[in-house]
Amino acid sequence: MRSERRIIVGLDEAGRGPLCGPVVACAFFFKDTEDVPRVKDSKKLSAGQREKLFEILCVKGNYAVSFASAGEIDEHNILEATMIAFNRAIQKLMGAYPFLKDAEFIIDGPIFRTDLNIHYRCVKKADVTVGEVSSASIIAKVTRDHFMHMLDFLYPQWNFSGHKGYPTKEHRELLQKALPTPFHRRSFMSAHEV
Repeated sequence: MRSERRIIVGLDEAGRGPLCGPVVACAFFFKDTEDVPRVKDSKKLSAGQREKLFEILCVKGNYAVSFASAGEIDEHNILEATMIAFNRAIQKLMGAYPFLKDAEFIIDGPIFRTDLNIHYRCVKKADVTVGEVSSASIIAKVTRDHFMHMLDFLYPQWNFSGHKGYPTKEHRELLQKALPTPFHRRSFMSAHEV
Protein backbone atom coordinates (compact mmCIF):
# COMPACT_ATOMS: atom_id res chain seq x y z
CA MET A 1 0.00 0.00 0.00
CA ARG A 2 1.41 3.40 -1.01
CA SER A 3 2.24 5.76 1.86
CA GLU A 4 0.26 8.99 2.24
CA ARG A 5 3.58 10.86 2.32
CA ARG A 6 3.86 13.30 -0.56
CA ILE A 7 6.55 12.13 -2.92
CA ILE A 8 9.38 14.58 -3.57
CA VAL A 9 10.67 14.86 -7.12
CA GLY A 10 13.97 16.66 -7.48
CA LEU A 11 14.95 18.59 -10.61
CA ASP A 12 18.35 19.80 -11.67
CA GLU A 13 20.32 20.38 -14.84
CA ALA A 14 23.83 20.05 -16.21
CA GLY A 15 25.49 21.99 -18.97
CA ARG A 16 24.42 25.61 -18.73
CA GLY A 17 27.95 26.97 -19.10
CA PRO A 18 29.56 25.02 -21.98
CA LEU A 19 30.17 26.28 -25.50
CA CYS A 20 29.05 22.97 -26.97
CA GLY A 21 26.41 20.32 -26.36
CA PRO A 22 22.93 20.29 -24.88
CA VAL A 23 21.65 21.33 -21.49
CA VAL A 24 20.38 18.18 -19.77
CA ALA A 25 17.61 18.16 -17.15
CA CYS A 26 16.68 15.34 -14.81
CA ALA A 27 13.56 14.75 -12.72
CA PHE A 28 14.16 12.12 -10.01
CA PHE A 29 12.37 10.48 -7.08
CA PHE A 30 13.30 7.61 -4.78
CA LYS A 31 11.31 4.38 -5.09
CA ASP A 32 11.40 3.98 -1.31
CA THR A 33 12.47 6.33 1.46
CA GLU A 34 14.15 3.44 3.30
CA ASP A 35 17.83 2.79 2.63
CA VAL A 36 18.30 6.01 0.64
CA PRO A 37 21.94 6.58 -0.37
CA ARG A 38 23.71 9.70 0.87
CA VAL A 39 24.39 11.89 -2.12
CA LYS A 40 26.19 15.19 -2.62
CA ASP A 41 26.02 17.89 -5.22
CA SER A 42 27.53 16.45 -8.41
CA LYS A 43 30.04 19.31 -8.64
CA LYS A 44 31.68 18.14 -5.40
CA LEU A 45 32.27 14.60 -6.70
CA SER A 46 34.90 13.17 -9.01
CA ALA A 47 33.80 11.68 -12.33
CA GLY A 48 34.42 8.19 -10.90
CA GLN A 49 32.31 8.90 -7.81
CA ARG A 50 29.48 10.23 -9.99
CA GLU A 51 29.55 7.11 -12.17
CA LYS A 52 29.32 4.82 -9.11
CA LEU A 53 26.46 6.83 -7.62
CA PHE A 54 24.73 6.95 -11.00
CA GLU A 55 24.55 3.14 -11.02
CA ILE A 56 23.14 3.09 -7.46
CA LEU A 57 20.60 5.83 -8.19
CA CYS A 58 19.35 4.02 -11.30
CA VAL A 59 18.37 1.14 -8.98
CA LYS A 60 17.12 3.18 -6.02
CA GLY A 61 15.07 5.73 -7.93
CA ASN A 62 12.94 6.50 -10.94
CA TYR A 63 13.89 9.33 -13.25
CA ALA A 64 13.55 10.97 -16.63
CA VAL A 65 16.16 12.98 -18.49
CA SER A 66 15.52 15.46 -21.28
CA PHE A 67 17.72 17.62 -23.45
CA ALA A 68 17.48 21.08 -24.93
CA SER A 69 19.75 21.21 -27.95
CA ALA A 70 22.38 23.77 -28.88
CA GLY A 71 19.96 25.02 -31.55
CA GLU A 72 17.23 25.54 -28.93
CA ILE A 73 19.73 27.33 -26.67
CA ASP A 74 20.64 29.67 -29.55
CA GLU A 75 16.99 30.25 -30.41
CA HIS A 76 15.60 30.83 -26.90
CA ASN A 77 18.66 31.62 -24.66
CA ILE A 78 20.11 29.31 -22.02
CA LEU A 79 17.57 30.08 -19.28
CA GLU A 80 14.55 29.42 -21.50
CA ALA A 81 16.19 26.29 -22.94
CA THR A 82 16.72 25.05 -19.38
CA MET A 83 13.01 25.61 -18.67
CA ILE A 84 12.17 23.63 -21.82
CA ALA A 85 14.39 20.74 -20.70
CA PHE A 86 12.92 20.80 -17.17
CA ASN A 87 9.36 20.70 -18.48
CA ARG A 88 10.17 17.85 -20.86
CA ALA A 89 11.70 15.83 -18.02
CA ILE A 90 8.66 16.39 -15.81
CA GLN A 91 6.23 15.44 -18.59
CA LYS A 92 8.23 12.31 -19.39
CA LEU A 93 8.34 11.23 -15.72
CA MET A 94 4.64 11.97 -15.11
CA GLY A 95 3.75 10.07 -18.27
CA ALA A 96 5.42 6.99 -16.78
CA TYR A 97 4.16 7.60 -13.21
CA PRO A 98 0.75 9.36 -13.26
CA PHE A 99 0.51 9.35 -9.44
CA LEU A 100 3.15 12.10 -9.44
CA LYS A 101 0.36 14.62 -10.03
CA ASP A 102 0.27 14.79 -6.21
CA ALA A 103 4.05 15.00 -5.77
CA GLU A 104 6.05 18.00 -4.65
CA PHE A 105 8.58 19.06 -7.28
CA ILE A 106 11.67 20.83 -5.97
CA ILE A 107 13.71 22.74 -8.51
CA ASP A 108 17.30 23.75 -7.86
CA GLY A 109 17.58 27.50 -8.25
CA PRO A 110 15.46 30.62 -7.96
CA ILE A 111 13.46 30.43 -11.21
CA PHE A 112 11.11 27.96 -12.83
CA ARG A 113 8.33 28.46 -15.37
CA THR A 114 5.76 25.90 -16.37
CA ASP A 115 2.21 25.47 -17.64
CA LEU A 116 2.04 22.02 -16.06
CA ASN A 117 -0.42 21.52 -13.22
CA ILE A 118 2.08 20.52 -10.53
CA HIS A 119 3.03 21.51 -6.99
CA TYR A 120 6.55 22.95 -7.08
CA ARG A 121 9.04 25.00 -5.11
CA CYS A 122 12.24 26.69 -6.22
CA VAL A 123 15.00 26.23 -3.65
CA LYS A 124 18.44 27.82 -3.92
CA LYS A 125 21.23 25.28 -3.41
CA ALA A 126 18.71 22.43 -3.32
CA ASP A 127 21.39 20.30 -4.98
CA VAL A 128 23.21 20.48 -1.63
CA THR A 129 20.26 20.16 0.78
CA VAL A 130 17.68 17.91 -0.93
CA GLY A 131 18.69 14.33 -1.71
CA GLU A 132 16.32 14.02 -4.67
CA VAL A 133 17.77 17.16 -6.25
CA SER A 134 21.36 16.02 -5.59
CA SER A 135 20.44 12.73 -7.28
CA ALA A 136 18.93 14.55 -10.27
CA SER A 137 22.13 16.62 -10.47
CA ILE A 138 24.30 13.50 -10.63
CA ILE A 139 22.15 11.78 -13.25
CA ALA A 140 21.99 14.91 -15.41
CA LYS A 141 25.76 15.41 -15.21
CA VAL A 142 26.64 11.78 -15.98
CA THR A 143 24.12 11.66 -18.84
CA ARG A 144 25.59 14.83 -20.34
CA ASP A 145 29.14 13.50 -19.91
CA HIS A 146 28.14 10.32 -21.76
CA PHE A 147 26.68 12.45 -24.56
CA MET A 148 29.94 14.39 -24.82
CA HIS A 149 31.91 11.11 -24.96
CA MET A 150 29.72 10.16 -27.92
CA LEU A 151 30.53 13.49 -29.58
CA ASP A 152 34.20 12.79 -28.91
CA PHE A 153 33.85 9.59 -30.94
CA LEU A 154 32.22 11.52 -33.79
CA TYR A 155 34.63 14.48 -33.62
CA PRO A 156 37.88 13.15 -32.10
CA GLN A 157 39.82 16.30 -33.02
CA TRP A 158 37.79 18.31 -30.48
CA ASN A 159 38.65 16.26 -27.37
CA PHE A 160 35.11 16.53 -26.00
CA SER A 161 35.86 13.71 -23.54
CA GLY A 162 38.46 16.00 -21.98
CA HIS A 163 36.72 19.37 -21.66
CA LYS A 164 33.05 18.26 -22.09
CA GLY A 165 32.36 21.36 -24.18
CA TYR A 166 33.25 23.84 -21.42
CA PRO A 167 35.20 27.01 -22.36
CA THR A 168 38.63 25.72 -21.38
CA LYS A 169 41.80 27.20 -22.87
CA GLU A 170 42.15 24.11 -25.06
CA HIS A 171 38.58 24.37 -26.35
CA ARG A 172 38.88 28.08 -27.13
CA GLU A 173 42.15 27.46 -29.00
CA LEU A 174 40.52 24.66 -31.03
CA LEU A 175 37.71 27.04 -32.00
CA GLN A 176 40.30 29.46 -33.39
CA LYS A 177 41.54 26.73 -35.75
CA ALA A 178 38.40 24.91 -36.91
CA LEU A 179 34.78 25.55 -37.80
CA PRO A 180 32.36 24.79 -34.95
CA THR A 181 30.47 21.50 -35.02
CA PRO A 182 26.66 21.41 -35.37
CA PHE A 183 26.58 20.90 -31.58
CA HIS A 184 28.33 24.18 -30.74
CA ARG A 185 26.25 27.05 -29.34
CA ARG A 186 26.68 29.92 -31.76
CA SER A 187 25.16 32.41 -29.31
CA PHE A 188 27.90 31.61 -26.76
CA MET A 189 30.82 32.24 -29.12
CA SER A 190 31.19 36.03 -28.90
CA ALA A 191 30.66 36.01 -25.12
CA HIS A 192 33.80 33.89 -24.76
CA GLU A 193 35.80 35.68 -27.48
CA VAL A 194 36.54 32.54 -29.47
